[in-house]
Amino acid sequence: MISNYDNDLVSRVFQSLSIDKKRLDSSGIKNFGIPSFVSEWLLDKLVPGMGKLNDLELKKVNDFIQKAFPRKDDSEEIKFDITNKGETYKVIALMQVRVKLEANSKQIPEPLASIPILNLSNCEISTDIVDKYRRLLRQGVWGKITLSYKNNNGNFNVSVIDFDPFQSSEVNLQDYAECRSHFTTEQWRDLMLCSMGYNPEHPNYNHLAKTRMLTRLIPLVESNYHIMELAPKGTGKSFVYENINNKVSVVSGGKITPAKLFIDGQTKSVGLLGRYDVVVLDEIQSLTFDNPDEIIGPLKTYLANGRYNRSGFSENPISSDCSLVLLGNIELDENQLPKNRHNLMNDLPKFFWETAFLDRFAGILPGWEIPKFQRDMIADQVGLKMDFFGEALLSLRRDNRFYQYAQEHTYFEHESVTGRDETAILKTASGLLKILYPHLQLTLQDYQRDCLEPAKEIRQYIRNVQYYLDDEFKRYGKNIYVDVK
Repeated sequence: MISNYDNDLVSRVFQSLSIDKKRLDSSGIKNFGIPSFVSEWLLDKLVPGMGKLNDLELKKVNDFIQKAFPRKDDSEEIKFDITNKGETYKVIALMQVRVKLEANSKQIPEPLASIPILNLSNCEISTDIVDKYRRLLRQGVWGKITLSYKNNNGNFNVSVIDFDPFQSSEVNLQDYAECRSHFTTEQWRDLMLCSMGYNPEHPNYNHLAKTRMLTRLIPLVESNYHIMELAPKGTGKSFVYENINNKVSVVSGGKITPAKLFIDGQTKSVGLLGRYDVVVLDEIQSLTFDNPDEIIGPLKTYLANGRYNRSGFSENPISSDCSLVLLGNIELDENQLPKNRHNLMNDLPKFFWETAFLDRFAGILPGWEIPKFQRDMIADQVGLKMDFFGEALLSLRRDNRFYQYAQEHTYFEHESVTGRDETAILKTASGLLKILYPHLQLTLQDYQRDCLEPAKEIRQYIRNVQYYLDDEFKRYGKNIYVDVK
């Protein structure tokens, strides 16, 4: 098969911000559970180059990972070496910092570092390190951590004595937009897919599948953008969220507590929605709550206005621009369409059936239109480095020009749409503009085909469920009508 993907163009335009994706796939780093935005950063530092890694490069990478990346079952050995041998110990891991406030204390509270992979949660860390890398107080930061064992007035504690973070590439959005002008829309679309980690030249990735896959990026570029993706198993729903940036948190199935999502009543620490830019709840078909009302009530408020309060635990509402993504598995029929196409909520817990709750989501992404993931669908072209790519997308969140463009060029037939329909469609269209046209150079035909129509389509799935479940929505009719103006 002749390749139409222009690797040389990507390398020439983005230079050091690009990487040959073959290197990550051939390195074996993914087997260690290290996210792509860290892995690609490491590969570029340790073994820069093009093509698959050779034997010498593989050995260098493997030796470094064995030495620097701890496994969960290494934690007690590391603690033993630090405490009994008096050694400093260097590891590469994710580190987070919390400030614990204690009632009636007359001392200024000291920050405490946690390193989840080592099950360490109360490590001393200097305020100078925390002040220099303030993201430690939010999502945490990946980097090289130097640990030692200190005697502090008779109290022996593990301490972080040095920290060298993996700095995400600085993003100049003007330069990023200028880079876009060197590509056709199809070339740029394929670059976005490749940068996500997918092979855009795979024959199963048609135009529609690519559009649906790029829609997964909208929660990164749009603040307070909430979406649900329903699909059979195996379409790689959570892959990009797990690998793109540590400002994105993925929580898989099981039980979600108000303390984890909103605010912890015991520690007073802010939950996931207040700390991350994107929170992804995976496997929502198996999601359970002890008391659904204690979650759904505050969550509905948050989805509507970006603020939440947990009764009895916080005096003032907490504001956040975090986007919420729900990923769920549904059953398909022999035609690879949802078995319960009239009610897509049929395979999900009953609390998802409430139409007022569903109304607060921008749309339902039809994951059954995305092919099941196969080994040869992994990117092997030159794409953007994942750390740069993730930061570029997140940097676009606060640029309002794209939403204004969507407002100015979208006509709604008001008999068929509600206020929430309008907002949802405009935010989706704005998100696709940011992803596909960051330079904002496009025709109305481009906008209608690549942004407005896909935005209307995913919102239509919300309307379909509402129309089926709730007679109130029948007065708007079954179909949403929008056009360009």
